[in-house]
Amino acid sequence: MSRSEAKKIFERRRSHFPKVLIHFLLKPAAALGLIFIAFVMTACSSLPEIKPPGPGLQPILLEWCQSIFPDAPHQFVHAIEARLPDDSRATAMGIVTLDPARGIIQCVIMTIEGFVLFDARYQQAVTVNRAVYPFDSPEFAESMMADIRLVFFPPGKALVTAGVLDKGFPGCRWQTADGLAVDVLLNQRLGWVIRQYDTSDHISRQVRAYALNPEGIPEKIELSHYKFPSYTLKMTLLQVERLPQGDGRLN
Repeated sequence: MSRSEAKKIFERRRSHFPKVLIHFLLKPAAALGLIFIAFVMTACSSLPEIKPPGPGLQPILLEWCQSIFPDAPHQFVHAIEARLPDDSRATAMGIVTLDPARGIIQCVIMTIEGFVLFDARYQQAVTVNRAVYPFDSPEFAESMMADIRLVFFPPGKALVTAGVLDKGFPGCRWQTADGLAVDVLLNQRLGWVIRQYDTSDHISRQVRAYALNPEGIPEKIELSHYKFPSYTLKMTLLQVERLPQGDGRLN
């Protein structure tokens, strides 16, 4: 099921929604945006309660949550602005080529001039093809691939629940293979938020995807890593291409 199909079904079934969710969906777009941004910025850092959404709505919510992730091979090119642990800023370009079905990620980070800083591939394990300082540590490679998986791949097969958070935002919760909780919070007009929690149920990573283009692909993504060393990546979409199966860029 596509993202648009899931949203249409969700809209048709809204007569069954809890009142708080109806109130959320019917707000004017400007007010809705302010509420969503405020919730993302001020929500508590611990694992929130998710309430049941209503009879028969969990499968629809799950479809909607899953539809935000690519379901076919794609290549994404982003301009990246990074805020580093020492609060300095850096700019770069990132090229991510992925195949969700095979769990393949290829990531290249380069300067605006085209000098390759980092080139690696993930398929069950990370293989680094090139890395220059300060991108040459194994920890950086593992963390970078974990960031990309969080942005582009479903969190796991173990869905814990789908429902409504206290502020009326629909969402889903998964448990990863490592036992970590991951929430996907949905906004019908603005995009979505993905939150990964640590073993103490505090937020360790957060992805905010917004400014959706006509195909529903976010043109802006902000990824924040809260644990030491903390950093934030602001990504602006420059180009996206859906790739055919067997494309040579994934071999």
